[in-house]
Amino acid sequence: MMSGGDRRIGETWLDLDAVVVSLKKGPNRFELFVDPDLAFKYRRGEEIPLEDILKSYIVYEDARRGDHASENLFEDAFGTSEIFDIAPQIIKQGEFKLTHEQRVQLVHEKTDTIIDHIAKRAMNPQTGHPHPPDRIRQALEEAKVQVDPFISVDEQIPNVVKALRVIIPISFESVKLQITIPAAHSGKGYNLVSNAAVIKSESWNLDGSWTGLVELPAQKRQELYDELNRLTKGQIRIEVVR
Repeated sequence: MMSGGDRRIGETWLDLDAVVVSLKKGPNRFELFVDPDLAFKYRRGEEIPLEDILKSYIVYEDARRGDHASENLFEDAFGTSEIFDIAPQIIKQGEFKLTHEQRVQLVHEKTDTIIDHIAKRAMNPQTGHPHPPDRIRQALEEAKVQVDPFISVDEQIPNVVKALRVIIPISFESVKLQITIPAAHSGKGYNLVSNAAVIKSESWNLDGSWTGLVELPAQKRQELYDELNRLTKGQIRIEVVR
């Protein structure tokens, strides 16, 4: 007998909370039934056994109708017929409907990233100082900016800034610096740099020193100079990158 939390797809009984994750490869579509919360966490890098994520060990062409994909079809597409080799690709690269809570979480995280991006790069041209993150967040709300959880930060920034400029003055004058912090101060120095600037590239050298290419608002350059010079007692190398 089917319990209240099950449904029948083809010849398979599934929990009602199962969702379809779908991946298109060439002209064909491959689908799996998965646990939405565990699949979401797996896509975000958590180590979760596939046995717990999969609600069925069947690959479908149309999961809702119960149409199985032929073994030859997914062997051609994935180079294997082993479900535990195929499933990670479908779960990580495919599309599936997020729960409300998952979408809220992604929007919140993406919004925080956008705010951090703007706070580190932009300034108020009227004062020459950065906008505090809380002011940027408030301006986002006033401008009714809709952050898309699936579009990259870099793609969204231009439209976000355009909307913010209606609310607050923003300038993006920036400077790039090549900084080398000696080993004795690399830990604290790194924290100072990462809090003030966006690190574009970096390396830890064999002698324990740290070298990084960073970008920060032009008006914050002197402040960072002063902090690093105080920390290292002048044993810091900073060059402006043109």
